[in-house]
Amino acid sequence: MSVKEEKTFDLDLLIQQIGPFGKFQLINYLLICIPIAYTAMYTLTFVFTAGDLEYRCRIPGCDFDNSSFQANFLNFTIPKDGDTFSMCQKFHHVPNATIEDQCQADLFDRNKLEDCSEFVYQDDETTILSEWDLGCNEEWKLSLVGTINNIGQLVCLPLTGYFSDRFGRRTAFVASCVFAALFGVIRSFSTSYLMFIIFEFLEPALGSGVFNAGFILGMELVGPERRVLGAFFINCSFALGEALLGLLAMLTRDWRLLLIVSYAPTFVFVTYHWLVPESARWLLNMNRTRDTAKIIDSAAKMNKSRLTSEARNMLDNALNAEPMVEEKNDKIREKEPKNEYNLLSVFKSRTLLLRILNCSFCWTSVCFVYYGLSMNSVFVAGDKYINFILNCFIEIPGAGLCCFLMERIGRRKMLCLSLVLSGSSCIAYIFMSDAPEGAQLAVFLISKSAATMSYITIYVYTTELFPTELRHTLLSACVIFGRIGSIVAPFTVLLGKYFESLEMILFAAVSIPAGALILLAPETLKTTLPDTVQEAEDIGKP
Repeated sequence: MSVKEEKTFDLDLLIQQIGPFGKFQLINYLLICIPIAYTAMYTLTFVFTAGDLEYRCRIPGCDFDNSSFQANFLNFTIPKDGDTFSMCQKFHHVPNATIEDQCQADLFDRNKLEDCSEFVYQDDETTILSEWDLGCNEEWKLSLVGTINNIGQLVCLPLTGYFSDRFGRRTAFVASCVFAALFGVIRSFSTSYLMFIIFEFLEPALGSGVFNAGFILGMELVGPERRVLGAFFINCSFALGEALLGLLAMLTRDWRLLLIVSYAPTFVFVTYHWLVPESARWLLNMNRTRDTAKIIDSAAKMNKSRLTSEARNMLDNALNAEPMVEEKNDKIREKEPKNEYNLLSVFKSRTLLLRILNCSFCWTSVCFVYYGLSMNSVFVAGDKYINFILNCFIEIPGAGLCCFLMERIGRRKMLCLSLVLSGSSCIAYIFMSDAPEGAQLAVFLISKSAATMSYITIYVYTTELFPTELRHTLLSACVIFGRIGSIVAPFTVLLGKYFESLEMILFAAVSIPAGALILLAPETLKTTLPDTVQEAEDIGKP
């Protein structure tokens, strides 16, 4: 937009005039937060759909439909693995056709072991583990589900970004909701592991853009002083959505039913095409000034705002503008000189290059620990559903404390403190195997709360570190590195089965060094957002 046009229609001035966070913005935020809560469930459904179960070998001739999980014949049919029976091996059965009862101790060779091909499960809960017998040598397929889901989210980042910039925030928001609902419901009818894993990828690849599109859609119509409040609302709704997933999993205890009740309601959000207005900033950027003015005018009326004569005239002129005028302005804009920014300028700047490497490692650590703790919460001593729900609810006070401290101690110190606290809590948890369940859970929740604070802070901090001309590109690069951490995180569940507390050791090993290294980057609290590479390099300099 030209300078002349900016003076003719000043959106920032009008937003201040209608109120930075009035009734209009509040209603839009509440509407946006509902689908965001649902999509929060979709990021972690694999924790329960591909969840672990207690199981043992099925013994032909001994196990029938009414057999109990703990049966007397286990003593002579399955070898002991420490204090428990082996989950994956059984004694070789030597059948005797002359007798009817094949479940006798002398018919099993204790010197010869064989792998199990069928299993008996302890709970009435069903996951894809029990659906397709993915135990023992195929347990890695359960961890692969979470990895595939996060790869899909990684693929979605550039797709949603382009779609949102090209066709609008609201369009991307609604389209993502529809794709998520469609592929999620189809996944519930999977007839094989391969079909399940394909749709586990497609759903986040095309439907996980709800959070980013909704975040931007809400943020672009509030004043700068209320953006932290807006972020707090969205993060709280995300945490509530995750907790709702734990509640639904506890009530359904069936992976197919869980997917249906989680995804089917999302089809309703197609109505948001008419309920939620498009981003005013995006419309203005597309030279649709009159459409922008209509939204601002509606907001002013709902907020009962009294506009100054300057603002009123500005709005009336835009509302009364002829379509041909806007088309003419669009042609003029095309002829205006455009600034050309070269990404290579970053690689020529040693300061920015080191900053990108530092932030990328920090992003990887934050995502690895945040998602890893969420996935491992179901293995903490106690009821796995209650633990998961508490693990989600702890994010709300963590988000509130984070927003409070960021404005007082700064982004860099906040990030360092939260990462070190999370890692230290993981180390403490390792030595609490004999402690009461409540104490173990408390330390685990402290670690998750700190991880939440680091997740929120890194978003704000990375945005403020890089210049406007390359901010979106560099932020996306850091987020992609972060997704590497979330892609690897599901396998910590599998590693923890074979090496006790290894997952907690890994969380501490990456979070504490990341917290220390981020101190090498400059503080951005109360600094003006840099517009050029040179201004970004000057952050922190006296």
